[in-house]
Amino acid sequence: MNKGKLINVIGDVTTPQRIAPDEIVVITHCCNSIGQWGRGFVLSLSRKWEEPEQRYRDFCEKNKDISILGRTCFAKIDKNLVVANMIGQEGIVSESNPIPIKYKALIDAMTKVKEYIEMIKVQTTRPVVIHAPKFGSQLAGGNFDFILELIREIWLEAGIDVVVYDYVG
Repeated sequence: MNKGKLINVIGDVTTPQRIAPDEIVVITHCCNSIGQWGRGFVLSLSRKWEEPEQRYRDFCEKNKDISILGRTCFAKIDKNLVVANMIGQEGIVSESNPIPIKYKALIDAMTKVKEYIEMIKVQTTRPVVIHAPKFGSQLAGGNFDFILELIREIWLEAGIDVVVYDYVG
């Protein structure tokens, strides 16, 4: 199996810079486990589409009595675009929780994205590419160099191309 390519771009991931004109884009990002949506990257998502926030809130409400850390809820925007809400942080950043990222949960959520993409690839000949901000490293408090290693091990090794965005706005 060929390894995936890692491509770094400057731009807004909510306006994907497609590698191929017919590719299916899966936008991945890291969410908290308590149903709070309203800071950071998610604001860009909500300005563009309502489905990712609604799907995330419904998922949190439906699973409010169990831990959702490590799970991923998918919001299909159209036949060419899916948003993967990866639950990789426990709670939100605060004085008592300065680094909410949970790497084991992020690994589990990223693995679910890989499995989802593998399922899509069985059904189509079109390329499926992950487009992502530098998830897990800002409000979640994670180390993006380490997260890049996870991207290499989980997605690139599985032959999935990944486009990482540096947002300049």
